[in-house]
Amino acid sequence: TYEEMAHPEKIPQGIKDELKNIGLWDLHSRNMFRINWKNEPVEFGGGFSEVNYMEIPRELTGVKARILMLIGKFFPTGSHKVGATFGPLVEKLIRGEFDPTCQKALWPSTGNYCRGGAYDSYLLACPSIAVLPEEMSKERFDWLKKVGCEIYATPGCESNVKEVYDKTNELKAERPDEVVVLNQFDQIGNAIWHYVCTGRAMEEVYHRERKGQEKMRSLCLTQGSAGTLGCGEYLREKFPTIKIAAAEALQCPTLLYNGYGGHRIEGIGDKH
Repeated sequence: TYEEMAHPEKIPQGIKDELKNIGLWDLHSRNMFRINWKNEPVEFGGGFSEVNYMEIPRELTGVKARILMLIGKFFPTGSHKVGATFGPLVEKLIRGEFDPTCQKALWPSTGNYCRGGAYDSYLLACPSIAVLPEEMSKERFDWLKKVGCEIYATPGCESNVKEVYDKTNELKAERPDEVVVLNQFDQIGNAIWHYVCTGRAMEEVYHRERKGQEKMRSLCLTQGSAGTLGCGEYLREKFPTIKIAAAEALQCPTLLYNGYGGHRIEGIGDKH
């Protein structure tokens, strides 16, 4: 449940005991319980502890403000996208809007979202399709093959999101009854997961690290689908004066200048 993802200490002890014999990236159904920010930072058999984060030294930032950063490396697949995809997929399963016996979940992405979706789909016995740019890493494509995903490589790099959705629309038109598109740009479950889990994780880190009269002043997030901004909604309720900043690749400043271009920062696709 979302409550267990936000507070994994509430996960039943029997399941915690089982996880002692399961690797963080293993294709094992019990790893659904590791979709949270509090996994012990080990590759095998880990339990749960505090939120994984780090403080970026002032020697690197060059500013007086303290900058804290959450670390998503210790999610299954190495990315928090297993959470952003959990919401959309499980919502449709519960509502009867997706039938894994005759339909496939299509995850259009520049990489991490379709990887998270393919992982969740595998653990929930749901067939999946991944559509992503051909210039993504070989490791990414090899892993998708490992989980039995139907894969389509589209022209371009991380910036070429339009081509991903052109192919997505083509597949949906060809197989309308079989293909269920789980588009991160329009799936509210994406933002809801970040509201419930990422927002609370950030709040916990703030209270843990706060010294004296220090206040939370701002939140900065790189932008793809903007789902992560769900945590901004949560934090703004707790800290009404907070400033929220959206970061994007200099080589493709879509929000700032309606720009076009290519970049190789895997994980922050843009609106090109």
